[in-house]
Amino acid sequence: MLLSKRMPILEEPLAADIASSRVQRGEQSLRLAQRWREHRYILPALLFALVVCAWFCTWATWRFFEPEEFCRFYDAQAMALLEGRLDVPPSAIGTEAFIVGTKTYGYFGIAPALLRLPLVILFEGMDGRWSRLMMMIAAATNLVCAYQILRTIRGDRPQPTWRQKVLHSIFIVCAGIGSTNVFLVARSFTFHEAIMWAGTFALLFTCALLKYLARPRCSLLALAGLFALMSFLSRPTVGAGALLGMGVIFLALLSGAARGARLPRRLFGLNRADRPLRHAAVAGAVVLVTLAVYFGVNYGKFRSLNSVPLQYYYYYKVMPERMQITGGRQIHPENIPSATASYFGLRGFSLEKSFPWFERTRHPAIIGKPAIDMVDGFSSFPISMPCLTMLALLGGWAIIRGRDDVARRLRLPALVLLLGGSIVLATVALCERYLHDFYPALIVLAAAGLCRLEQIGSRTGWKIAALATLTAVSVTLNCSFALRHQRLGAGAPAEKVAEFRHWQAIVDSYVGRSRNAERSPSN
Repeated sequence: MLLSKRMPILEEPLAADIASSRVQRGEQSLRLAQRWREHRYILPALLFALVVCAWFCTWATWRFFEPEEFCRFYDAQAMALLEGRLDVPPSAIGTEAFIVGTKTYGYFGIAPALLRLPLVILFEGMDGRWSRLMMMIAAATNLVCAYQILRTIRGDRPQPTWRQKVLHSIFIVCAGIGSTNVFLVARSFTFHEAIMWAGTFALLFTCALLKYLARPRCSLLALAGLFALMSFLSRPTVGAGALLGMGVIFLALLSGAARGARLPRRLFGLNRADRPLRHAAVAGAVVLVTLAVYFGVNYGKFRSLNSVPLQYYYYYKVMPERMQITGGRQIHPENIPSATASYFGLRGFSLEKSFPWFERTRHPAIIGKPAIDMVDGFSSFPISMPCLTMLALLGGWAIIRGRDDVARRLRLPALVLLLGGSIVLATVALCERYLHDFYPALIVLAAAGLCRLEQIGSRTGWKIAALATLTAVSVTLNCSFALRHQRLGAGAPAEKVAEFRHWQAIVDSYVGRSRNAERSPSN
């Protein structure tokens, strides 16, 4: 009797909890459905770009776990880290080895190897088979970050019209296959993976930083710091921008603690943080830890803080004339004018007689007496990426003017990523993959430019036509560069070269018949 009398008392709270839980699940389902309706329009463009990237990445086979030329280094580096050492087997690094005594090292950063640690632990016998998958993950992350940055800039504006959605889709396609993104995924070897992950982590840093500037929280700042660390440990030229951004945040927080938040807000749109000294400690710790790890790894390899001590470089040992050209240094300020004129000039491609007809140029603009060690094929931003370049110029002007907090918040990532990428202008080589050092800054500026373009005038149809035309040029040139570099570049398998020559013969024969038909008089 006592139990039966108490049951209703126990059932009432239980029923209330069940009802509350159902309401919460219903609200969560509604929010998810709303977000799906809000963002689903971008999926066709994103999937299209990724399918094209996957076609290139897998050499048209759709197999993501095939070994390629010079793809074993990061796997070997991950295994070495698990064993408490930094040297790798000579077969894993090949002619890119830095030979110190009897040991061989790679000069590449350790971040991509850190990403592989769980893979090499869980999956045995997959040595050298992870590069394609890692490149596709990075490429997909690039596009998601580009879209996230675009939507962050739009902020609380009304939902985009269908014409604005078309503009957004064009932007994503251009970011995916109308840029160096597709060129890098076409060859998954270590050079490309290092640059790709550095740019990806720089974009992730930007996404976290923009959220932090709007709503300062230590967790967001720590996340941005983690991405900055990984970018710097992938490739210092790109990561230097993200790390510089953390340094600026550190100084801005100290300034805010000492003098109030007025100056940081006016410059970078940084809202006031609770306990700014604690935030400053997080930013400062990120900078110190990143530099400590970077220089510690260098010293562990070479007993030097220099990450690229060229006296140990295999190529320079067998070709001492290259050491004479560079003077044993990778950075030469006198190279900046020539590299700037080459990468931002109008010598972006050359015409070829055979499909796909467009190839990177090998004729740099020489200004002064640069110490250029190697000239590989390269293009320029205005020629091979006209859509993103035009949008970036428009976005740069909007960011400089900084009419609102959103534009001011973009100043910091755009500026530091541009400065970090610009380090490559002083290096001793000119090549296409180095353009990707500017990719994070280009995406940030272009996203700002697209948002500004939406606000200018009302002729959206003309805007779509103009961007679509520039994107068609960008996609054609970058996919042509990627295909030629993949199939005719060093290390391409003989069967893939033969397959490409067969494609060329078919296309050239068809084009030749079409031209002859046009020239022949009609009956």
